[in-house]
Amino acid sequence: MKLSPVSPAPYSAVAVQQVWGAEEAAAAAQVPADGTKVRVRVQLEAQDDAGRWPLAYDIDLKARSGRWEIAALESGTVRDGGAR
Repeated sequence: MKLSPVSPAPYSAVAVQQVWGAEEAAAAAQVPADGTKVRVRVQLEAQDDAGRWPLAYDIDLKARSGRWEIAALESGTVRDGGAR
């Protein structure tokens, strides 16, 4: 999977609010064996001239060579809307 950068950048600032995973391996002190898969959710807040926007990303990670690599990415906004 290859992601291209968004240009021009749609937000002037982005702050990570929360990251959590469903599997224990996602919080392990060391990266587990190659091929281990976990799913994490990243919740963040993006800001532009019109306001602040809550965003959420579900990310599938796969362990390879002692590191986590992104295997899949799904995006969407938080359902309750944003602070404006």
